[in-house]
Amino acid sequence: MTTFPGVRRPRVANPVSPMRTGAATGITRPGGVIRQLPEGWGVVRRRISRTMLAGLALLTVAGVGIFQVLQTSNVANTGYEVRRLEAERADLDAEIRLLEAQLASNANLEYLRKTSSERLGMAPAKDRLRIAVDTAAPDVVPLPRRYVPEVEARPAPRRSWWDSVIEALPGLR
Repeated sequence: MTTFPGVRRPRVANPVSPMRTGAATGITRPGGVIRQLPEGWGVVRRRISRTMLAGLALLTVAGVGIFQVLQTSNVANTGYEVRRLEAERADLDAEIRLLEAQLASNANLEYLRKTSSERLGMAPAKDRLRIAVDTAAPDVVPLPRRYVPEVEARPAPRRSWWDSVIEALPGLR
C-alpha cells in the first residue's frame, strides 16, 4: 500500500505490520498509529560498487609506488653527492700532502742557503755589529693587544649558608 504526501491513513487499534518490529522506515507510536515516510525519504544507504573499490585500490597502489620512486631517487641523489664530496676530499688531502712536502723542503736550512746564494745572489754577512742595551728585558714577552685574549674579571662565588654551618661545627673542617 503506497501513501501519498499529505494523505493520512485512518487509525488502526492494533495494526500488524513489519513496521511494528522496526523492519521498515516507519515509526511506531504508543497509540498504535504508524506513520510511514514518503517514498525517497529517510535514510539512504548506498553501496560502494566493486569498480569504485578497485579504482581506490589502484590509486592507493599508484600513490605508494610514486612515493617509493621519489624516495629511491632522493637516496640515489644523496649517494652521488656523497661520492662527489669524498672524491673532492681525497683531492684536497693530496694537495695538503704536496704543500706539506713543499713546506718541509723549504724549511731545510741548507736548501735555503743554497737557493739564496745561487738564485738571489745573497752572501753571508762579513762584519758582525754588537749593540749594548741598558734596559733590562721584560719578564713577559709583550704582544700586540689583538693576540692577547681578554679575560673578564669574575667575582668570587658567594659562600652558601651550609658552608658557614659546616665551618661552625667543630671537627668537620
